[in-house]
Amino acid sequence: MRIPQWLLGAAALFAPQCAQCDPYYAFNAADFIVPVDELDAAAIGEAAVHSGFRPLSESDAKLRALRGASDPAYEVWELPSHKVATITLTRLSKTDTFQVLFVSKEPSKHGTSLSGEACKKWLSFSAALRSEFSRQQSKFRFRNPQCTP
Repeated sequence: MRIPQWLLGAAALFAPQCAQCDPYYAFNAADFIVPVDELDAAAIGEAAVHSGFRPLSESDAKLRALRGASDPAYEVWELPSHKVATITLTRLSKTDTFQVLFVSKEPSKHGTSLSGEACKKWLSFSAALRSEFSRQQSKFRFRNPQCTP
């Protein structure tokens, strides 16, 4: 059985794009390497607010969905404009530690680091995080190198 030429052409046209069907969003993270502590959560919240982010309300559908995950979100912060990036504090049940994810809302190429306004906000947030934990820097580590705006 022969495959029509137009079908092969269509397959060739769409094949490279399907490898990138899901958009990639640049991110950085702070992984805590000690068991969770409520004071740590408060300090992370202070760093987020200091950087201009506000916590999502308890009635927000996004927060409720993330709280239902196997590793539930402890808190989520966004800018008042709901643009640029989201900060999510997740309690990892397997290790009883926190993970702080800072994810850009702008799609980018796979493997790229934060850029533009998201990079500036990350630098502000990570500096505030360092300040909040100035005497306890060994509690967490950043997952990726710092970005350059």
